[in-house]
Amino acid sequence: MARRRFKRAKRRRRRRSLSASNWGPIIKLTAVMLGFLALLYVILYIAVPKAADFIGIDYRPPFAPEATPAPTPKPTPTPHPMKTYDFAANSQELVFDGSSNYKWFTDPYFHNGRMIISAGKLAADGKNVAFSDMFFFNPEDRSAEKLSLSPQNFHFMYPKFNGRWLVYLDAKIDEGGAIMAVDLTSSTLKPIKVKDIYSGQPEPFLSDNYVAFTDRTGTTKDKLFVYDLETMESTVVAMFTNSVYGQSKPFLSGTSLIWADSATSSGSSDTSVLNYIYINSSTVKSVNTGTFIHDPECNAQYTAWLTEVHSRDTQLYGMKGFGGTPFLIDSGVVEFGLGSDFVAYSRDEGIYVYTFDNGKIYRLTQDYEQAMFLGVSDDHVMWMDVTSRERDIVKFIEIP
Repeated sequence: MARRRFKRAKRRRRRRSLSASNWGPIIKLTAVMLGFLALLYVILYIAVPKAADFIGIDYRPPFAPEATPAPTPKPTPTPHPMKTYDFAANSQELVFDGSSNYKWFTDPYFHNGRMIISAGKLAADGKNVAFSDMFFFNPEDRSAEKLSLSPQNFHFMYPKFNGRWLVYLDAKIDEGGAIMAVDLTSSTLKPIKVKDIYSGQPEPFLSDNYVAFTDRTGTTKDKLFVYDLETMESTVVAMFTNSVYGQSKPFLSGTSLIWADSATSSGSSDTSVLNYIYINSSTVKSVNTGTFIHDPECNAQYTAWLTEVHSRDTQLYGMKGFGGTPFLIDSGVVEFGLGSDFVAYSRDEGIYVYTFDNGKIYRLTQDYEQAMFLGVSDDHVMWMDVTSRERDIVKFIEIP
Protein backbone atom coordinates (compact mmCIF):
# COMPACT_ATOMS: atom_id res chain seq x y z
CA MET A 1 0.00 0.00 0.00
CA ALA A 2 1.46 3.12 -1.08
CA ARG A 3 2.28 5.65 1.47
CA ARG A 4 0.68 9.05 1.05
CA ARG A 5 2.85 11.96 1.21
CA PHE A 6 1.42 15.00 2.75
CA LYS A 7 2.91 18.41 2.07
CA ARG A 8 3.33 20.37 5.12
CA ALA A 9 1.47 23.52 4.77
CA LYS A 10 3.71 26.53 4.81
CA ARG A 11 3.13 28.68 7.69
CA ARG A 12 2.87 32.33 6.64
CA ARG A 13 4.05 35.04 9.00
CA ARG A 14 1.34 37.48 9.68
CA ARG A 15 2.27 41.04 8.73
CA ARG A 16 1.66 43.58 11.34
CA SER A 17 0.18 46.93 10.28
CA LEU A 18 2.36 49.96 11.06
CA SER A 19 -0.67 51.72 12.30
CA ALA A 20 -1.23 48.95 14.68
CA SER A 21 2.29 49.23 16.00
CA ASN A 22 3.39 51.37 18.86
CA TRP A 23 4.76 53.99 16.44
CA GLY A 24 1.56 54.44 14.53
CA PRO A 25 -0.01 57.20 16.60
CA ILE A 26 3.26 59.11 16.75
CA ILE A 27 3.73 59.05 12.98
CA LYS A 28 0.15 60.12 12.38
CA LEU A 29 0.50 63.00 14.80
CA THR A 30 3.77 64.05 13.21
CA ALA A 31 2.21 64.02 9.73
CA VAL A 32 -0.72 66.10 10.90
CA MET A 33 1.60 68.61 12.54
CA LEU A 34 3.80 68.88 9.44
CA GLY A 35 0.76 69.42 7.28
CA PHE A 36 -0.51 72.08 9.65
CA LEU A 37 2.84 73.83 9.68
CA ALA A 38 3.05 73.71 5.88
CA LEU A 39 -0.43 75.24 5.63
CA LEU A 40 0.50 77.88 8.21
CA TYR A 41 3.68 78.72 6.27
CA VAL A 42 1.73 79.12 3.05
CA ILE A 43 -0.74 81.40 4.78
CA LEU A 44 1.71 83.55 6.76
CA TYR A 45 4.63 83.72 4.35
CA ILE A 46 3.00 83.56 0.92
CA ALA A 47 -0.72 84.34 0.90
CA VAL A 48 -0.81 87.12 3.53
CA PRO A 49 2.28 89.02 2.14
CA LYS A 50 0.74 88.96 -1.35
CA ALA A 51 -2.56 90.20 0.00
CA ALA A 52 -0.78 92.90 2.03
CA ASP A 53 1.08 94.09 -1.06
CA PHE A 54 -2.16 94.13 -3.01
CA ILE A 55 -4.03 96.31 -0.53
CA GLY A 56 -0.96 98.46 0.21
CA ILE A 57 -0.15 97.75 3.84
CA ASP A 58 3.12 96.90 5.52
CA TYR A 59 3.43 93.29 6.75
CA ARG A 60 6.39 91.36 8.08
CA PRO A 61 5.94 87.60 8.66
CA PRO A 62 6.57 86.46 12.24
CA PHE A 63 10.11 85.48 13.11
CA ALA A 64 11.32 86.88 9.78
CA PRO A 65 14.71 88.58 10.28
CA GLU A 66 14.74 92.32 9.86
CA ALA A 67 16.40 93.43 6.68
CA THR A 68 19.87 94.76 7.23
CA PRO A 69 19.97 98.19 5.61
CA ALA A 70 22.55 98.37 2.88
CA PRO A 71 25.02 101.21 3.49
CA THR A 72 24.27 104.21 1.31
CA PRO A 73 27.12 104.60 -1.12
CA LYS A 74 29.05 107.80 -0.60
CA PRO A 75 28.09 110.12 -3.43
CA THR A 76 30.81 111.28 -5.74
CA PRO A 77 31.19 115.01 -5.03
CA THR A 78 30.25 117.26 -7.93
CA PRO A 79 33.25 119.42 -8.79
CA HIS A 80 32.82 123.16 -8.46
CA PRO A 81 31.98 124.62 -11.90
CA MET A 82 34.96 126.95 -11.69
CA LYS A 83 37.39 124.04 -11.17
CA THR A 84 36.74 122.63 -14.63
CA TYR A 85 35.86 125.88 -16.39
CA ASP A 86 38.04 126.59 -19.40
CA PHE A 87 38.68 130.32 -19.14
CA ALA A 88 40.73 130.50 -22.32
CA ALA A 89 38.06 128.74 -24.39
CA ASN A 90 35.16 130.77 -22.98
CA SER A 91 36.71 134.24 -23.08
CA GLN A 92 35.78 136.43 -26.03
CA GLU A 93 37.21 139.47 -27.74
CA LEU A 94 35.14 142.52 -28.68
CA VAL A 95 34.92 142.28 -32.47
CA PHE A 96 32.05 143.44 -34.69
CA ASP A 97 31.56 144.81 -38.16
CA GLY A 98 33.14 148.25 -38.21
CA SER A 99 35.10 147.75 -35.00
CA SER A 100 38.35 147.97 -36.96
CA ASN A 101 37.50 151.64 -37.61
CA TYR A 102 38.17 152.30 -33.94
CA LYS A 103 41.53 151.94 -32.27
CA TRP A 104 40.36 152.69 -28.74
CA PHE A 105 37.54 151.40 -26.54
CA THR A 106 36.60 152.14 -22.95
CA ASP A 107 34.09 151.53 -20.14
CA PRO A 108 32.24 148.36 -21.25
CA TYR A 109 29.10 147.51 -19.29
CA PHE A 110 26.75 144.48 -19.50
CA HIS A 111 23.03 144.20 -18.87
CA ASN A 112 20.92 141.14 -19.77
CA GLY A 113 23.72 139.69 -21.86
CA ARG A 114 24.23 142.81 -23.96
CA MET A 115 27.18 145.19 -23.76
CA ILE A 116 27.45 148.92 -24.20
CA ILE A 117 30.85 150.44 -24.87
CA SER A 118 32.38 153.76 -25.90
CA ALA A 119 34.49 153.71 -29.06
CA GLY A 120 37.22 156.26 -29.76
CA LYS A 121 39.17 157.82 -32.58
CA LEU A 122 41.89 160.41 -32.72
CA ALA A 123 40.38 163.86 -32.32
CA ALA A 124 40.79 166.64 -34.86
CA ASP A 125 43.67 168.09 -32.84
CA GLY A 126 45.63 164.93 -33.57
CA LYS A 127 46.63 164.61 -29.93
CA ASN A 128 43.66 163.42 -27.91
CA VAL A 129 41.39 160.40 -28.25
CA ALA A 130 37.69 161.24 -28.44
CA PHE A 131 35.27 158.47 -27.42
CA SER A 132 32.49 160.08 -29.40
CA ASP A 133 30.52 156.94 -30.35
CA MET A 134 28.63 154.38 -28.30
CA PHE A 135 27.67 150.88 -29.39
CA PHE A 136 25.33 148.19 -28.14
CA PHE A 137 27.10 144.87 -28.74
CA ASN A 138 25.49 141.41 -28.75
CA PRO A 139 28.07 138.66 -28.11
CA GLU A 140 25.73 135.93 -29.37
CA ASP A 141 25.92 136.97 -33.02
CA ARG A 142 28.63 139.65 -32.71
CA SER A 143 26.25 142.28 -34.01
CA ALA A 144 26.56 145.90 -32.98
CA GLU A 145 24.24 148.88 -33.07
CA LYS A 146 25.60 152.40 -33.04
CA LEU A 147 23.57 154.77 -30.89
CA SER A 148 22.34 157.90 -32.59
CA LEU A 149 23.88 160.14 -29.93
CA SER A 150 26.60 162.76 -30.13
CA PRO A 151 28.48 164.20 -27.15
CA GLN A 152 27.65 167.76 -26.24
CA ASN A 153 31.11 168.18 -24.78
CA PHE A 154 33.99 165.97 -25.92
CA HIS A 155 33.25 162.26 -25.39
CA PHE A 156 31.22 159.56 -23.62
CA MET A 157 32.42 158.05 -20.35
CA TYR A 158 30.99 155.45 -17.95
CA PRO A 159 27.85 154.45 -19.88
CA LYS A 160 25.41 152.21 -18.00
CA PHE A 161 21.95 151.04 -18.95
CA ASN A 162 19.00 148.91 -17.91
CA GLY A 163 15.63 148.14 -19.49
CA ARG A 164 14.55 151.76 -19.32
CA TRP A 165 17.47 154.14 -18.89
CA LEU A 166 20.92 154.90 -20.24
CA VAL A 167 23.15 157.16 -18.15
CA TYR A 168 26.67 158.42 -18.87
CA LEU A 169 29.10 161.24 -18.29
CA ASP A 170 29.25 163.60 -21.25
CA ALA A 171 32.81 164.58 -20.44
CA LYS A 172 35.00 167.49 -21.36
CA ILE A 173 38.53 166.84 -22.54
CA ASP A 174 40.20 167.48 -19.18
CA GLU A 175 37.59 167.53 -16.41
CA GLY A 176 33.98 168.40 -15.89
CA GLY A 177 31.05 167.79 -18.18
CA ALA A 178 27.49 166.67 -17.43
CA ILE A 179 25.71 163.58 -16.17
CA MET A 180 23.18 162.69 -18.87
CA ALA A 181 20.24 160.26 -19.08
CA VAL A 182 18.36 158.84 -22.04
CA ASP A 183 14.96 157.14 -21.92
CA LEU A 184 15.53 154.07 -24.08
CA THR A 185 11.78 153.39 -24.36
CA SER A 186 11.04 156.70 -26.08
CA SER A 187 10.69 156.95 -29.85
CA THR A 188 13.76 159.15 -30.10
CA LEU A 189 16.95 159.03 -28.07
CA LYS A 190 16.91 162.47 -26.51
CA PRO A 191 19.55 163.11 -23.82
CA ILE A 192 18.35 164.76 -20.62
CA LYS A 193 20.84 166.65 -18.49
CA VAL A 194 20.84 165.35 -14.93
CA LYS A 195 23.55 167.63 -13.52
CA ASP A 196 26.44 169.78 -14.71
CA ILE A 197 29.85 168.67 -13.47
CA TYR A 198 32.46 171.39 -12.96
CA SER A 199 35.31 169.52 -11.30
CA GLY A 200 36.48 165.95 -11.74
CA GLN A 201 34.70 163.32 -13.80
CA PRO A 202 32.52 161.18 -11.50
CA GLU A 203 31.20 157.77 -12.48
CA PRO A 204 27.41 157.44 -12.30
CA PHE A 205 25.75 154.28 -10.93
CA LEU A 206 22.32 153.19 -12.14
CA SER A 207 19.58 151.09 -10.57
CA ASP A 208 15.96 151.12 -11.69
CA ASN A 209 15.01 154.82 -12.03
CA TYR A 210 17.81 156.11 -9.84
CA VAL A 211 21.31 157.35 -10.58
CA ALA A 212 23.91 158.07 -7.90
CA PHE A 213 27.31 159.79 -8.05
CA THR A 214 29.65 161.93 -5.97
CA ASP A 215 30.35 165.45 -7.25
CA ARG A 216 32.94 168.01 -6.18
CA THR A 217 30.79 171.08 -5.41
CA GLY A 218 33.47 173.30 -3.93
CA THR A 219 37.18 173.59 -3.33
CA THR A 220 37.08 171.10 -0.47
CA LYS A 221 33.50 169.83 -0.49
CA ASP A 222 32.03 166.73 -2.17
CA LYS A 223 28.40 165.65 -2.18
CA LEU A 224 26.79 162.28 -2.79
CA PHE A 225 23.72 162.82 -5.00
CA VAL A 226 20.84 160.52 -5.85
CA TYR A 227 18.52 161.53 -8.70
CA ASP A 228 15.12 160.07 -9.49
CA LEU A 229 15.13 160.01 -13.28
CA GLU A 230 11.33 159.88 -13.41
CA THR A 231 10.89 163.17 -11.59
CA MET A 232 14.45 164.57 -11.85
CA GLU A 233 14.30 165.27 -8.11
CA SER A 234 17.64 165.10 -6.33
CA THR A 235 18.71 164.23 -2.81
CA VAL A 236 22.04 164.91 -1.14
CA VAL A 237 22.66 161.76 0.86
CA ALA A 238 26.10 162.62 2.27
CA MET A 239 28.64 165.46 2.32
CA PHE A 240 32.42 165.32 2.68
CA THR A 241 34.54 168.31 3.59
CA ASN A 242 38.26 168.11 2.91
CA SER A 243 37.97 164.34 3.17
CA VAL A 244 39.58 161.49 1.26
CA TYR A 245 36.18 159.79 1.30
CA GLY A 246 34.94 162.33 -1.21
CA GLN A 247 37.12 160.56 -3.77
CA SER A 248 35.76 157.10 -2.87
CA LYS A 249 33.04 156.04 -5.28
CA PRO A 250 29.58 155.14 -3.98
CA PHE A 251 27.79 152.07 -5.28
CA LEU A 252 24.12 151.60 -6.15
CA SER A 253 22.73 148.07 -6.48
CA GLY A 254 19.10 147.09 -6.32
CA THR A 255 17.61 149.23 -3.58
CA SER A 256 20.87 149.67 -1.64
CA LEU A 257 23.24 152.65 -1.81
CA ILE A 258 26.58 152.32 -0.01
CA TRP A 259 29.57 154.59 0.54
CA ALA A 260 32.59 154.91 2.81
CA ASP A 261 33.14 157.48 5.54
CA SER A 262 35.38 158.04 8.54
CA ALA A 263 34.78 156.03 11.68
CA THR A 264 35.67 159.06 13.84
CA SER A 265 34.10 162.48 14.12
CA SER A 266 37.50 164.04 13.50
CA GLY A 267 37.57 162.57 10.00
CA SER A 268 40.55 160.27 10.51
CA SER A 269 41.16 158.16 7.44
CA ASP A 270 42.81 155.28 9.31
CA THR A 271 39.56 153.43 9.95
CA SER A 272 36.28 153.65 8.13
CA VAL A 273 32.62 152.80 8.37
CA LEU A 274 30.52 151.41 5.59
CA ASN A 275 27.37 153.49 5.33
CA TYR A 276 24.30 152.18 3.58
CA ILE A 277 20.75 153.30 3.00
CA TYR A 278 17.82 151.76 1.21
CA ILE A 279 16.16 153.78 -1.52
CA ASN A 280 12.96 155.48 -0.29
CA SER A 281 14.29 155.29 3.27
CA SER A 282 15.75 158.13 5.32
CA THR A 283 17.70 155.96 7.77
CA VAL A 284 21.45 155.67 7.26
CA LYS A 285 23.03 152.62 8.86
CA SER A 286 26.74 152.08 9.50
CA VAL A 287 29.04 149.06 9.77
CA ASN A 288 32.48 149.36 11.36
CA THR A 289 34.75 147.00 9.44
CA GLY A 290 37.98 147.74 11.34
CA THR A 291 39.73 148.69 8.08
CA PHE A 292 40.04 151.63 5.76
CA ILE A 293 37.40 151.45 3.02
CA HIS A 294 37.72 152.68 -0.55
CA ASP A 295 35.31 152.17 -3.48
CA PRO A 296 32.97 149.66 -1.78
CA GLU A 297 30.58 147.51 -3.81
CA CYS A 298 27.61 145.41 -2.77
CA ASN A 299 24.91 143.12 -4.08
CA ALA A 300 22.08 141.19 -2.47
CA GLN A 301 24.49 138.80 -0.71
CA TYR A 302 28.00 140.25 -0.37
CA THR A 303 30.01 143.43 0.12
CA ALA A 304 33.62 144.06 -0.92
CA TRP A 305 36.07 146.96 -0.71
CA LEU A 306 39.70 148.04 -1.00
CA THR A 307 41.84 149.06 1.98
CA GLU A 308 43.95 151.59 0.07
CA VAL A 309 43.51 153.94 -2.88
CA HIS A 310 44.46 151.59 -5.74
CA SER A 311 48.07 150.85 -4.81
CA ARG A 312 50.04 147.63 -4.99
CA ASP A 313 49.82 147.39 -1.20
CA THR A 314 46.02 147.38 -1.29
CA GLN A 315 44.10 144.51 0.28
CA LEU A 316 40.72 143.31 -0.94
CA TYR A 317 38.19 142.52 1.78
CA GLY A 318 34.73 140.99 1.69
CA MET A 319 31.90 140.15 4.02
CA LYS A 320 28.46 138.56 3.93
CA GLY A 321 25.77 141.18 3.43
CA PHE A 322 26.20 144.27 5.59
CA GLY A 323 26.69 142.53 8.92
CA GLY A 324 29.04 139.63 8.36
CA THR A 325 32.58 139.29 9.64
CA PRO A 326 35.07 140.99 7.30
CA PHE A 327 37.69 138.67 5.81
CA LEU A 328 40.75 139.14 3.63
CA ILE A 329 40.38 137.95 0.02
CA ASP A 330 43.76 138.90 -1.46
CA SER A 331 46.57 141.46 -1.31
CA GLY A 332 48.23 143.65 -3.92
CA VAL A 333 44.86 144.31 -5.59
CA VAL A 334 44.58 147.32 -7.89
CA GLU A 335 40.94 147.17 -9.05
CA PHE A 336 37.98 144.86 -8.44
CA GLY A 337 34.36 144.27 -9.34
CA LEU A 338 31.62 142.29 -7.60
CA GLY A 339 29.50 139.61 -9.30
CA SER A 340 26.50 137.79 -7.89
CA ASP A 341 28.60 135.22 -5.99
CA PHE A 342 32.18 136.12 -6.86
CA VAL A 343 34.59 139.03 -6.96
CA ALA A 344 37.00 139.59 -9.85
CA TYR A 345 40.12 141.70 -9.48
CA SER A 346 43.49 142.59 -10.95
CA ARG A 347 46.82 141.72 -9.38
CA ASP A 348 50.32 141.48 -10.87
CA GLU A 349 48.99 142.27 -14.37
CA GLY A 350 46.60 139.30 -14.21
CA ILE A 351 42.87 138.95 -13.63
CA TYR A 352 41.64 136.66 -10.84
CA VAL A 353 38.28 135.44 -9.59
CA TYR A 354 37.45 134.61 -5.97
CA THR A 355 34.29 132.56 -5.38
CA PHE A 356 32.52 133.13 -2.08
CA ASP A 357 30.91 129.70 -1.79
CA ASN A 358 34.18 127.76 -1.64
CA GLY A 359 36.75 130.47 -0.85
CA LYS A 360 38.93 129.57 -3.85
CA ILE A 361 40.91 131.86 -6.16
CA TYR A 362 41.20 131.16 -9.88
CA ARG A 363 43.40 132.92 -12.42
CA LEU A 364 41.25 134.06 -15.31
CA THR A 365 43.85 135.33 -17.76
CA GLN A 366 46.76 133.39 -19.22
CA ASP A 367 50.15 133.55 -17.50
CA TYR A 368 51.74 135.34 -20.44
CA GLU A 369 48.87 137.84 -20.80
CA GLN A 370 49.17 141.34 -19.34
CA ALA A 371 45.73 142.65 -18.46
CA MET A 372 44.09 145.84 -17.24
CA PHE A 373 40.87 145.33 -15.31
CA LEU A 374 37.76 147.04 -16.77
CA GLY A 375 34.96 145.92 -14.50
CA VAL A 376 32.24 143.41 -13.63
CA SER A 377 28.59 143.66 -14.62
CA ASP A 378 25.84 141.12 -15.23
CA ASP A 379 28.31 138.42 -14.06
CA HIS A 380 30.66 139.28 -16.94
CA VAL A 381 34.29 140.12 -16.21
CA MET A 382 35.92 142.56 -18.64
CA TRP A 383 39.55 143.48 -19.14
CA MET A 384 41.95 145.03 -21.63
CA ASP A 385 44.68 142.81 -23.06
CA VAL A 386 47.67 145.15 -22.92
CA THR A 387 50.29 142.58 -23.89
CA SER A 388 50.57 144.54 -27.11
CA ARG A 389 49.49 148.19 -27.22
CA GLU A 390 49.03 148.56 -30.96
CA ARG A 391 45.28 148.79 -30.35
CA ASP A 392 42.77 148.28 -27.56
CA ILE A 393 41.84 144.61 -27.21
CA VAL A 394 38.77 144.31 -25.00
CA LYS A 395 38.06 140.81 -23.67
CA PHE A 396 35.26 139.48 -21.54
CA ILE A 397 33.93 136.26 -20.07
CA GLU A 398 30.74 135.21 -18.31
CA ILE A 399 31.40 133.50 -14.98
CA PRO A 400 29.27 130.35 -14.45
